[in-house]
Amino acid sequence: MSDTAFEKDDRIASMLVRLEDDVARADVLESEEPLYEPPGDLICRWTYIFKPRSTDEKEAQEAMKLTADNLFISLFEGEDGPTQENAKLKHLLGLMLERRRLLRVKSKDSAFTHYIHRPTKNEYSVPNVELDPQFFIENQEKFEFLGSTGGEGSSETGKEKSNKS
Repeated sequence: MSDTAFEKDDRIASMLVRLEDDVARADVLESEEPLYEPPGDLICRWTYIFKPRSTDEKEAQEAMKLTADNLFISLFEGEDGPTQENAKLKHLLGLMLERRRLLRVKSKDSAFTHYIHRPTKNEYSVPNVELDPQFFIENQEKFEFLGSTGGEGSSETGKEKSNKS
């Protein structure tokens, strides 16, 4: 009805309308609804507050996932077998990617966790090491691109988030 796009917090009236052999959905500003003539029989109607979806946030999360995934795989390139080189970083990335379901635990022993990388089906042996607070303090800046210092999937701190409000 309106030629303008919906804005954040607009009240929207949505309707399902039965056409001859189909069902269509119509969305109009609630203030313009009295002027709207549905093209068929009204099946149902509801209203809601419009909240636009953030594509930037989703793209940033996907880019972060790929970055962590690529870094994890690159740490194993050129290795002939399981090693303790970069053990703490491998362990941290392994846990992150397991949580994101890119890695699946195949087996575990006292020295290594053996993961299957779901997209490539390759196996990676990650050293089981203690991740102490000093490791995170020394490497905090390096971890920011992985999103480990902020909330779920974000590298923002609580202070930065509250400044945006």
